[in-house]
Amino acid sequence: MSEGYERGAVVKGPDLLVGHEYRPYVCLNDDSHPFHDEEALYAASTTTRRAVAIPLTDDDFVSGGLPRESYVNPWTVVTVRHADMDHVEGRLIEATTEKITREVAGYIGVR
Repeated sequence: MSEGYERGAVVKGPDLLVGHEYRPYVCLNDDSHPFHDEEALYAASTTTRRAVAIPLTDDDFVSGGLPRESYVNPWTVVTVRHADMDHVEGRLIEATTEKITREVAGYIGVR
């Protein structure tokens, strides 16, 4: 897997949800994903504030960041091929990545 698409990377990719040119996503899987060298599971990021969305602040980033106030929707998970992603916006700290992953798991019934 490319260095830029490791777990916790915030990657600019195609907007599969609305109609914008692109959207930031948080890479959630590690190399245990069966096709980790081709694709990854991503949680969508948005600028829309929702009570249950996870806010991303400057403190959540090890490197890089996003230009606008952003939130991760842990109920919006997509699989995207690495070839369709554009570039890395930043990398989240492990605690934030874990929080997002736990929230995603809750939405799919893992308790």
